[in-house]
Amino acid sequence: MHPQMTLALDTAPATSFDSFHVDSETSVVRDSVRAFTQGAIQDEQIYLSGDTGTGKSHLLSAACQTFSHRGYRVAYLPGEMVNQRGAIEGMEQVDLLCIDDLQRLDRASEVDLFHCINRCRESDTKLIIAADRAPDELGLKLKDLQTRLAWGLVFHLPALSDEGLRHAFRREIEARSLEASDEVLGYVFRRFPRSMSALKQVVNTLDEVSLSEQRRITIPFIKTIFGEAERIALSERVR
Repeated sequence: MHPQMTLALDTAPATSFDSFHVDSETSVVRDSVRAFTQGAIQDEQIYLSGDTGTGKSHLLSAACQTFSHRGYRVAYLPGEMVNQRGAIEGMEQVDLLCIDDLQRLDRASEVDLFHCINRCRESDTKLIIAADRAPDELGLKLKDLQTRLAWGLVFHLPALSDEGLRHAFRREIEARSLEASDEVLGYVFRRFPRSMSALKQVVNTLDEVSLSEQRRITIPFIKTIFGEAERIALSERVR
């Protein structure tokens, strides 16, 4: 029996707009961010909100890749890095600045970010900012910063519908040249959290183990890899 494996949910997202899974609601957000990076939208700033696992980091990463491939200078900062003294000084010199997980911003850093956004606007630096909630729900002490965050386009990124998740899971399986029956897919959806980040890690783990052991993906095979304790722990972590 293969040693049971747990899932790590903090792996880096894919960096392509094409690999971002969408349904009827999320496709609008993806297409808007893509158009923004291609210069088809004239706004200088986009703000994305959404729960963990909805793909905000994926879209920021894809935007950075698109700008970089076009020869532009980019910078990506997680929210906690913005809290470090001097971390955002001079960021107006890049062409695209992406700030992720802004909900982690300390109150002491609000003024620095406020001035950074002003400098970016003056130098035509494009901004994409993501957080788990809307600007007016961040509890910011500096209300002028709240206004700055809503200067451009503001989108809420919803979680994929069940149908969207099933389609995305099937695409992830096929992208790795794996095969899984409808019965296997149904089992995964009944036993694992309905989160894209969790399902993607299921596929990554199955890909790794099935390749090394040359085994088909079956329900018994999944049971030997993900034990009940690990599955329950994962469910608790992604609630």
